[in-house]
Amino acid sequence: MPKHFQKLKRITSEYNISKDNKYMKKKLTYKTAKCLCGGVKIKITNKLRHIINCHCSQCMKTHGNYAAYTSCPEDNVTFISKKTLKWYKSSKIAKRGFCSKCGASMFYKRLKSKNISIAAGMFNNPTKLKTYSNIFTKDKMDFYQLDKSLPRFTKYSK
Repeated sequence: MPKHFQKLKRITSEYNISKDNKYMKKKLTYKTAKCLCGGVKIKITNKLRHIINCHCSQCMKTHGNYAAYTSCPEDNVTFISKKTLKWYKSSKIAKRGFCSKCGASMFYKRLKSKNISIAAGMFNNPTKLKTYSNIFTKDKMDFYQLDKSLPRFTKYSK
Protein backbone atom coordinates (compact mmCIF):
# COMPACT_ATOMS: atom_id res chain seq x y z
CA MET A 1 0.00 0.00 0.00
CA PRO A 2 1.52 3.41 -1.00
CA LYS A 3 2.65 5.67 1.87
CA HIS A 4 0.06 8.38 1.19
CA PHE A 5 -2.76 5.80 1.37
CA GLN A 6 -1.39 4.46 4.65
CA LYS A 7 -1.28 8.00 6.00
CA LEU A 8 -4.83 8.69 4.79
CA LYS A 9 -6.05 5.47 6.42
CA ARG A 10 -4.44 6.56 9.71
CA ILE A 11 -5.97 10.03 9.39
CA THR A 12 -9.46 8.71 8.63
CA SER A 13 -9.39 6.61 11.78
CA GLU A 14 -8.35 9.66 13.85
CA TYR A 15 -10.58 12.30 12.22
CA ASN A 16 -14.13 12.65 11.00
CA ILE A 17 -14.24 12.84 7.22
CA SER A 18 -17.16 14.67 5.62
CA LYS A 19 -17.73 16.56 2.40
CA ASP A 20 -17.42 20.08 3.86
CA ASN A 21 -15.34 19.44 6.99
CA LYS A 22 -12.56 17.06 5.95
CA TYR A 23 -9.97 16.16 8.55
CA MET A 24 -11.73 17.72 11.52
CA LYS A 25 -10.46 16.60 14.91
CA LYS A 26 -12.98 14.41 16.77
CA LYS A 27 -12.17 15.85 20.19
CA LEU A 28 -14.21 18.85 21.30
CA THR A 29 -11.90 21.86 21.44
CA TYR A 30 -12.06 25.38 22.73
CA LYS A 31 -9.38 27.70 21.39
CA THR A 32 -8.77 31.41 21.25
CA ALA A 33 -6.79 33.30 18.67
CA LYS A 34 -5.83 36.93 18.22
CA CYS A 35 -3.82 39.26 16.05
CA LEU A 36 -0.58 40.90 17.16
CA CYS A 37 -2.22 44.00 18.69
CA GLY A 38 -5.26 42.17 20.09
CA GLY A 39 -7.76 44.24 18.08
CA VAL A 40 -9.21 41.03 16.60
CA LYS A 41 -9.84 38.16 19.04
CA ILE A 42 -11.87 35.03 18.42
CA LYS A 43 -13.04 31.97 20.31
CA ILE A 44 -13.50 28.72 18.43
CA THR A 45 -15.64 25.96 19.83
CA ASN A 46 -15.67 22.43 18.59
CA LYS A 47 -13.42 21.11 15.83
CA LEU A 48 -10.47 22.55 13.92
CA ARG A 49 -9.08 21.03 10.73
CA HIS A 50 -5.39 20.26 10.74
CA ILE A 51 -3.10 22.69 8.90
CA ILE A 52 -2.96 23.03 5.12
CA ASN A 53 -0.13 25.16 3.73
CA CYS A 54 -1.22 27.32 0.80
CA HIS A 55 1.43 28.44 -1.68
CA CYS A 56 -0.84 30.47 -4.02
CA SER A 57 0.31 33.89 -5.19
CA GLN A 58 -2.36 35.68 -3.11
CA CYS A 59 -1.19 34.01 0.13
CA MET A 60 2.39 34.91 -0.81
CA LYS A 61 1.38 38.55 -1.18
CA THR A 62 -0.77 38.76 1.98
CA HIS A 63 1.50 36.73 4.29
CA GLY A 64 4.92 37.43 2.77
CA ASN A 65 5.37 33.67 2.43
CA TYR A 66 3.11 30.65 2.18
CA ALA A 67 0.12 30.61 4.52
CA ALA A 68 -0.58 27.92 7.13
CA TYR A 69 -4.35 27.70 7.68
CA THR A 70 -6.65 25.68 9.86
CA SER A 71 -10.39 25.79 9.25
CA CYS A 72 -13.75 25.28 10.92
CA PRO A 73 -17.41 26.01 10.29
CA GLU A 74 -17.96 29.77 10.54
CA ASP A 75 -20.74 29.12 13.08
CA ASN A 76 -18.08 27.82 15.49
CA VAL A 77 -16.30 31.20 15.57
CA THR A 78 -17.30 33.85 18.09
CA PHE A 79 -15.71 37.28 17.84
CA ILE A 80 -14.57 38.51 21.25
CA SER A 81 -13.29 41.69 19.58
CA LYS A 82 -13.44 42.76 15.95
CA LYS A 83 -13.00 46.52 16.22
CA THR A 84 -9.99 46.49 13.85
CA LEU A 85 -11.16 43.68 11.53
CA LYS A 86 -11.38 44.64 7.87
CA TRP A 87 -12.29 42.44 4.93
CA TYR A 88 -10.77 42.61 1.45
CA LYS A 89 -12.45 40.87 -1.49
CA SER A 90 -9.32 39.29 -2.95
CA SER A 91 -11.04 37.52 -5.87
CA LYS A 92 -14.45 36.73 -7.32
CA ILE A 93 -14.74 33.72 -5.01
CA ALA A 94 -13.07 34.77 -1.75
CA LYS A 95 -12.31 37.47 0.79
CA ARG A 96 -9.53 37.90 3.34
CA GLY A 97 -9.80 39.27 6.85
CA PHE A 98 -7.01 41.31 8.40
CA CYS A 99 -6.37 43.66 11.30
CA SER A 100 -6.35 47.28 10.17
CA LYS A 101 -4.09 48.28 13.08
CA CYS A 102 -1.26 45.71 13.16
CA GLY A 103 -1.75 44.33 9.62
CA ALA A 104 -2.07 40.67 10.64
CA SER A 105 -3.60 38.53 7.90
CA MET A 106 -6.01 36.34 9.86
CA PHE A 107 -8.77 34.84 7.71
CA TYR A 108 -9.52 33.41 4.30
CA LYS A 109 -13.19 32.89 3.44
CA ARG A 110 -14.60 31.42 0.25
CA LEU A 111 -17.78 33.38 -0.39
CA LYS A 112 -20.10 30.39 -0.85
CA SER A 113 -18.57 28.22 1.89
CA LYS A 114 -19.85 27.64 5.41
CA ASN A 115 -16.24 27.28 6.60
CA ILE A 116 -13.66 29.93 7.44
CA SER A 117 -9.90 29.45 7.31
CA ILE A 118 -7.87 30.89 10.18
CA ALA A 119 -4.13 31.61 10.02
CA ALA A 120 -2.52 29.06 12.35
CA GLY A 121 -0.07 31.62 13.72
CA MET A 122 -2.91 33.43 15.49
CA PHE A 123 -3.11 30.66 18.12
CA ASN A 124 -0.82 30.17 21.10
CA ASN A 125 1.07 26.93 21.63
CA PRO A 126 0.29 24.18 22.12
CA THR A 127 -2.13 24.03 19.20
CA LYS A 128 -2.08 20.22 18.91
CA LEU A 129 -2.55 20.69 15.17
CA LYS A 130 -0.38 19.05 12.53
CA THR A 131 0.43 20.06 8.98
CA TYR A 132 -1.52 17.77 6.66
CA SER A 133 -0.73 18.92 3.10
CA ASN A 134 0.42 21.63 0.69
CA ILE A 135 -1.84 23.23 -1.92
CA PHE A 136 -1.14 25.40 -4.99
CA THR A 137 2.39 24.01 -5.04
CA LYS A 138 3.05 25.05 -8.63
CA ASP A 139 3.00 28.69 -7.40
CA LYS A 140 5.58 27.98 -4.66
CA MET A 141 8.49 30.40 -4.41
CA ASP A 142 12.02 29.14 -5.07
CA PHE A 143 13.59 30.08 -1.70
CA TYR A 144 12.22 27.16 0.37
CA GLN A 145 11.64 23.42 0.08
CA LEU A 146 8.45 21.44 0.67
CA ASP A 147 8.32 18.58 3.14
CA LYS A 148 8.49 15.50 0.91
CA SER A 149 6.43 13.42 3.35
CA LEU A 150 3.33 15.62 2.91
CA PRO A 151 0.84 15.32 0.04
CA ARG A 152 1.06 18.07 -2.60
CA PHE A 153 -1.72 19.46 -4.74
CA THR A 154 -1.55 21.98 -7.60
CA LYS A 155 -5.03 23.28 -6.63
CA TYR A 156 -7.32 22.77 -3.64
CA SER A 157 -6.92 19.35 -2.07
CA LYS A 158 -9.66 16.84 -2.74
